Amino acid sequence: MTASATLPVDIDAGPNADPVTSPPASGVAPRAEIDPKAFRAMYDAHISFVWRNLRRLGVADADVEDRAQEVFVVAHRRFDGYVDLGHGPRAWLFQITLRVAAEARRHRRRHPVDPDGGAAQERQSLEAPQPAELTRKRRLEQLDRALDTLDLGRRAVVVLHEIEQMTAPEIARALDIPVNTVYSRLRVGRAELERALRSAGEPA
Repeated sequence: MTASATLPVDIDAGPNADPVTSPPASGVAPRAEIDPKAFRAMYDAHISFVWRNLRRLGVADADVEDRAQEVFVVAHRRFDGYVDLGHGPRAWLFQITLRVAAEARRHRRRHPVDPDGGAAQERQSLEAPQPAELTRKRRLEQLDRALDTLDLGRRAVVVLHEIEQMTAPEIARALDIPVNTVYSRLRVGRAELERALRSAGEPA
């Protein structure tokens, strides 16, 4: 998936192209007009952020592309109400990403598939991977399995702090929780992650 990928909603489409951009029914107040260039710029800047956090929040590899599109469909629908409070759209997008990830995990539990969600098959390559690439993939897979042992709330805090390098106040805004709750979840989440990594034979 690249930043130049097609947007999940056609923001330049005609009135019948997409329910998100269709004119409102008679008697319904029209939404504020969305700036297509502004939305496109946000999409290009943050699609990688959404993609990797869906994976880190436990969305199966086979589902990540569809769920990333779902995040931006929701973001497009709500874009006219987005207000930048000075820290950019990441916190706002992460709120949507977290809800989409939670729904994806529930769906997987209700409709289980093969144990790795098809990830192993998707990772196959026509060329034999180099040793360094194999090591990197192995460590990423072990990190994903370790993150899977965390409650979703603690997992979100750990991902945002340790991987996205967000501060505790930024995480509190992103998740709409008190800063003290962020510190508590981070402390417990780190300890759980370290135990899981040690049990997998990886240095914490």
